[in-house]
Amino acid sequence: MTVVEYRPAREDDLEPGARAFNRAQNDLYRRRGLERGDKPLEVFTVPQGYILRTDPGRCFVAEAGREVVGYTSSIVRDGAWYFSALFVEPSFQSQGVGRRLFELSAAGWPRRRMTIVDAIQPISTGLYTAHGLIPSTPILAFGGNPEIAAPEGLKASTPTPSELAEIDLAAYGFDRSLDHSFWATGAEVTAWRRDGRAIAYSYVSPAGTIGPLAGRTARSAALALRAELARRRAVDLEVPGSAAVLVETAFAAGLRFINPPGLLLHSRPAVLPKALVISGYWLM
Repeated sequence: MTVVEYRPAREDDLEPGARAFNRAQNDLYRRRGLERGDKPLEVFTVPQGYILRTDPGRCFVAEAGREVVGYTSSIVRDGAWYFSALFVEPSFQSQGVGRRLFELSAAGWPRRRMTIVDAIQPISTGLYTAHGLIPSTPILAFGGNPEIAAPEGLKASTPTPSELAEIDLAAYGFDRSLDHSFWATGAEVTAWRRDGRAIAYSYVSPAGTIGPLAGRTARSAALALRAELARRRAVDLEVPGSAAVLVETAFAAGLRFINPPGLLLHSRPAVLPKALVISGYWLM
């Protein structure tokens, strides 16, 4: 058996990590009878490069013969731990590599802990559940050409940092100030105001990906989502099933499921999002 060693991740591990990510995901989908082609390397390297800069002590690789065969990362924000990535080359799976990488990234984790997994991945889900991360709500992937009227009385504007922080605390339950600069590199942010008060914000990429979108309440998030959908031609977004009003809004606009669902796993007691469209699996 090839000896596997573990060490902190470096910048030059990102591209090998991206290739391991593609091979692991392609293999997973193939075994489930689903199709998946390689994603561009930047789908992995850009967000994981950001996490490597903000949380270097939680990013690790598994190496065999100087080849990266596994990659993991997580972030800590305001007392909340989010597990971002764990991928192992198919030929090195079922050898304890994933478990060891998880343990390294989870060391010293805070009380509140979360991750998102593909619902078609029972092995990873079992590993995380054994460590107290309980499957709590689906992550639903929507897409299509929305048809819905804009809500009345809502105005688009530019948010202030304090407004973003207040909305994050309501929607996420923890501070995301560090991550807004990253989200803003690939998307345009809008504050949605009613009677002059920012009740929600939304990020939308040039390709039409919505998220994160967060509101002070579930209703305010739904109004912001409706406003975004009313001014877009083609969109995609990922919504926690616990955010029922947002799920209803997506269906009301004529959107449909476009990918297999994910699962949000959460430590107990679970605080599930009700006013949030996530930014994606990498950063929630």
